[in-house]
Amino acid sequence: MKKKIVSAALSTVLVLSISASVMASSPTDIGTAAPGSYTNLEAREVVKYYSLASYEETEKEAFVLNQGEELTVFVYNSGFPITYTVYDADGQALGTYNTNTPYGRIFTAQKNGPMYVQFKAGANSSFVKKMNFSAKFSIS
Repeated sequence: MKKKIVSAALSTVLVLSISASVMASSPTDIGTAAPGSYTNLEAREVVKYYSLASYEETEKEAFVLNQGEELTVFVYNSGFPITYTVYDADGQALGTYNTNTPYGRIFTAQKNGPMYVQFKAGANSSFVKKMNFSAKFSIS
């Protein structure tokens, strides 16, 4: 039994250290490659990690889509007051959404060009200084 507990603890430490190093590095953009290079894949996806203080916001993440393609946004959040806004290729806000939902949202590109996603933190009333969460983005 002690072996399993130690193994689980080591696995958790490994995952946390990998997550921290990924959070410190610059994120990979799944939408910048030429669409023709994805012809053998049904969907392109990436998971990005974020850490925000109260009232902090991220840069706008750009995902290049062709007309009719869909961007799915699913956020893994632990109850922090985080929202995200999705913008179309013209920079117009499509809406602002709460991340404390058990489902993702799908946005369809109305024309060729980038869609943008920007996260914003609200007030964090707990003793946690940073709000850590991850988001999975998928283009299909």
